Amino acid sequence: LEVAVPYGVQVRLLSSAHFLMKKSEKETLVYVGQKAFIERQGKVLVLRDPNYRKNGQVGLDFPGGRFRFGGNPKEELLREVAEETGLKVEVGRPFTVWTNINHAQNPMKPLFLIAYLCKYKSGKMRLSEEHDKFEWVDAKTYRKWKEDTDYFRALEEYFKFKNSDS
Repeated sequence: LEVAVPYGVQVRLLSSAHFLMKKSEKETLVYVGQKAFIERQGKVLVLRDPNYRKNGQVGLDFPGGRFRFGGNPKEELLREVAEETGLKVEVGRPFTVWTNINHAQNPMKPLFLIAYLCKYKSGKMRLSEEHDKFEWVDAKTYRKWKEDTDYFRALEEYFKFKNSDS
């Protein structure tokens, strides 16, 4: 897995589901997460996590979850997508990364998230208990999910990437 990591941060794999990020002699334990940006008919799937609906945020989320060390990253993401949405997808390449140190469910477990381009293959959309709303959005409709989070900045990055790709 090759991902460009911002800000010159060094990443080294540990023997558990954690990464150790080192910057300026300060080390922080972070968890690795994967998120699927699922494309279908020119739109991408966004979810709402009710646990993130705090301080005026809309709860924007994407299918995926924390990476379990020892597993195959692609298979882990496919499993998470199926559990959270009931969909089958084709996992493409990573296109952006971000951190979420203010994770609503557990602020003591900061996340380093990797976003993958994915294509819808089959299945009927079914939400798990983790989410309470979904929408397929495009470049004209995604802004209604605007919030001051890196999740929204990742969504903006997705549409910039797709626009430059075409």
